[in-house]
Amino acid sequence: MSISQHLSQRARKFEPAAIRKVIARIQPDFISFTAGRPASVLFPLEAIYEQTGNMLEKYGPAAMQYSSTLGFQPLREWIAQRTPPATAKNVLLINGSQQAIDLVGRLFLEPGDKVIVSAPTYTTALSTFRVYDVEFLGVAGDENGMLPDQLEAALQQSPKLIYAIPNFMNPSGVSMSLERRQTLIKLAEQYDVPILEDDPYGELRFDGEPLPNLFEMAPDRVLYAGTFSKIVAPGFRIGWMVVPDEIFESLMIAKQSTDLQASTYAQMLLYEFVTSRSMNDHFDRIRSYYRQQRDWMIGAMQRYLPMAVKFHTPAGGMFCWCELPEGLDAEEILEDALAAKVAYIPGGSFFPNGEGKNTLRLSFSEASQAEIEEGIKRLGEIFANAIEAMAQ
Repeated sequence: MSISQHLSQRARKFEPAAIRKVIARIQPDFISFTAGRPASVLFPLEAIYEQTGNMLEKYGPAAMQYSSTLGFQPLREWIAQRTPPATAKNVLLINGSQQAIDLVGRLFLEPGDKVIVSAPTYTTALSTFRVYDVEFLGVAGDENGMLPDQLEAALQQSPKLIYAIPNFMNPSGVSMSLERRQTLIKLAEQYDVPILEDDPYGELRFDGEPLPNLFEMAPDRVLYAGTFSKIVAPGFRIGWMVVPDEIFESLMIAKQSTDLQASTYAQMLLYEFVTSRSMNDHFDRIRSYYRQQRDWMIGAMQRYLPMAVKFHTPAGGMFCWCELPEGLDAEEILEDALAAKVAYIPGGSFFPNGEGKNTLRLSFSEASQAEIEEGIKRLGEIFANAIEAMAQ
């Protein structure tokens, strides 16, 4: 008898990430536009090294001890100051914003519940929610975010939750306009549906003025999730949630029963870094770097991709999104791309219900400018061949 026969029905719903399947096929000499990882060259190693000594001298053994599930109080206060109108009592430190998705699932979702998501949306959020045996209501969007008529039609189906990434969405790079944010809040209040706002890329704005977070617009309606993974380094595994008073205790207990607390050491070290003089310089550096990466990729796409391939210029984040002509399958074309030693993520896995076969995501965060130039050139030739073959 195999022990796997004893797995729960919930465990049987676990799925390997589609992204990992592609990454597993990448060889050292490939040009990869796959992983949505921050550029390692941006990690503030010298500042972290300096602050590690300061932190250990300041906190001593407490940095290596158990601590409160709530999180390190000074760091909670720092986060609250950057997330108006929150106070520290609304802030819970967690293990990366990914944990927020699971905690919200545990708190809100029952089998058969409906969850509104953008189509496309963050693929690992879909995988996490699927464990709770939910039905997805996918809402299409344009360059301004979810389409209001489709959003309201979905809300009329009595969903339990709205999952939204308003800033520079993974995978599409779209940032929700102020008008669409206002519409989302208005409709969510009208139909009495809570919103999980996932905001890992909000600090990575290159163009235009920052827009208010959904939490700022409706603090009694929105659960906000942020992370240090994209703005400092993912190895810390520290994120946070900001939630209304009335559910904070339930959220804290859910976190406590999951893993007790986030790392004391990492929280204290991050606090010392983000309150140091190095932090503002670091933010300026990462924005400048990713802006240059974005500009280089968009320039290469304009030079090399066929006119039939649609894309837009994201105002921030780490991703460019492409739509091939209808009838083409980006997953099938990926085989030709891998043969040419270039990799991307097919877009189908980002859609909740099997759509988007002709779409793909390109990450500009890690590749060098020379790799971006050559990789997009190769993809342009591959896409042109696929379009020509389809026309015959």
